[in-house]
Amino acid sequence: MKTIILSTLLGLAAATAMVATAQTLPQGNTVEVPGNALRIEVPAQPRHMMREDFQQFAGAYDLANGDTLQLRRAGAIMYARIGNQDEHRIVATGRNSFVALDRQLKVRIDLHDDGSVGGEVVMVVPARQLADGTTQGEHVAALGLPSR
Repeated sequence: MKTIILSTLLGLAAATAMVATAQTLPQGNTVEVPGNALRIEVPAQPRHMMREDFQQFAGAYDLANGDTLQLRRAGAIMYARIGNQDEHRIVATGRNSFVALDRQLKVRIDLHDDGSVGGEVVMVVPARQLADGTTQGEHVAALGLPSR
């Protein structure tokens, strides 16, 4: 019990010292902490994906926000669509990942051995007017891919 109390007191003392030190830094010194940046980039050299390899990903997927992601192929061209939005021409960027050539969409689909599906969709959400009259600008958002 004494060890726990002593450890707690030492931890509090160290935290207080750190806060005091942080408060005494000269003004103008800032530290930038990088966030988890969401980016949609088209690779300089897309990965070639055979028709048979793409077939395992073709179909409809339910997204975490209630929309549906649809992947299809027409000839040698692959397409993705979310909900009722326009289709996007996509290219493979990896064994299970795709990106839209217009940089509006990025998809990763994880097919598990037990038949379940996971993954992520990163998409550009267009600007829209909110109920309170303010406007939310265009931004990039990530959605989970919980089931097929």
